Amino acid sequence: MKIIYILPFVLAPTFALSEQIVSAENRVETLLAKAEKSCVSDGGTFDYTDDAVTQYDFDKDGETDLTVLHEHAYICSISSNYFAGTAGAVAHLISKTDYAYGYARSVQAMNAFNNVPVILLLLHGISCDEAGYVGCVQAITIHEDRFVSP
Repeated sequence: MKIIYILPFVLAPTFALSEQIVSAENRVETLLAKAEKSCVSDGGTFDYTDDAVTQYDFDKDGETDLTVLHEHAYICSISSNYFAGTAGAVAHLISKTDYAYGYARSVQAMNAFNNVPVILLLLHGISCDEAGYVGCVQAITIHEDRFVSP
């Protein structure tokens, strides 16, 4: 398994590292607990909205192919931008065997090009050598539960 880090402020937008496979449910629980601990340790209270976790079943077989946990839906009472800024917020992409995360303003997933699962990330303009207000898009496909990106 590899991890792809989607970092808008780095010239090389993806890095790969090995990591133990963790179920999507366990990873989401761990990430939410970590966010809560961070917020509470700074004196706040933590919550998140219903759209924090989105699940996709691309092949309609009843099993989740992709889970997205987007920190834009996190709420920390001490600051309105505790988890997000102009670059967006950290989006966690989780498949059965792969995990990637990085800053994104928005995440959309769909089937395209003869049912190829595609994840679209709206990034800060600096990710494509533009001003911050100019959004650019990175596309990641999923093949056999692995994230594939140029």
